Amino acid sequence: MATAPQVIVDLPRLDANISRFHQAAAAAGRQVRAHVKAHRTIELAQRQVAAGATGVAVHTASAAVQLAAAGVHNIVLAWPWPDAWRFPLFVAAATQVPQFALHVDRPEAITGVGAAASARGTEVGVRIDLRHAPAEAVLALAKLTVDTPGVRLDGIAGYSPTATTEEIRDRYDVGRRHAQRVVAVAETLRDAGIDCPVVSVGGTPTAPGALDVDGVTEICAGAYATLDGGLAAAGACRAGDVALTVAADATDLLDGCAQPWDPAVAWLPAAPPYQDRLAPAHICPLAANVLTRGAEITVVANGERVAVWRPFAAPDRG
Repeated sequence: MATAPQVIVDLPRLDANISRFHQAAAAAGRQVRAHVKAHRTIELAQRQVAAGATGVAVHTASAAVQLAAAGVHNIVLAWPWPDAWRFPLFVAAATQVPQFALHVDRPEAITGVGAAASARGTEVGVRIDLRHAPAEAVLALAKLTVDTPGVRLDGIAGYSPTATTEEIRDRYDVGRRHAQRVVAVAETLRDAGIDCPVVSVGGTPTAPGALDVDGVTEICAGAYATLDGGLAAAGACRAGDVALTVAADATDLLDGCAQPWDPAVAWLPAAPPYQDRLAPAHICPLAANVLTRGAEITVVANGERVAVWRPFAAPDRG
């Protein structure tokens, strides 16, 4: 390559990361849901599904529609938006995605989505978002879902961030303890006679701990395909596993790419053969920067350019 691309994805590393994560989940009897926030590209989402992910997670109805048009047919809108103007968009997306569910965290979202779905003669799956819903409200939200036309209870979803040096250091125990709490909530619902088919737990660094907890059905993770410099520095992966690097003169793309447990560091030196490049400390903000700055992602295998990926924009508008 005569001119070094601003952003490179090493395809063999990427595929190895995907395979390793999926194999660990399969060995534990869990499914993987790939959160596209870490890359925002249709091509990588397709690659993750082809490699065994049960589906993807997105943040907007527009993203769900775009991915469905690209052949991704199992999608969860994994953010509990409260805005009433969004509810018809969610229902419209559900009519275009063969398997669709969305996160909710309050009664108004359940009844609002239910009303919009009933008006279109359809039904939408919802997952109670344990990160945002008050713990004491979860049972009432589940009962409301069961009693509301137009929605059905798909399950529950929890996410355990690693925000401090202690949490990232103790990531296995953090993941295990959090997964145990999520499973306990599911059992509380079942004890009340409410079916809870999906028990989803989120996070790449905490996934090993969550995988060891019986009752978890799904791991929702974003960074596992590319990984990043922050995870490598924390010992959650090897530096040579990080599949995405940025040119040393493109540090503007790394604005805001620090990990919460190390907010002063936005990038680290990449591992050979990319030692003249930078590894983002946190992969998720990078995709947004690539999108807003009009950059592209060059995909390489054995030093040869094999594809170009561009993150997609997917805002919802009322």
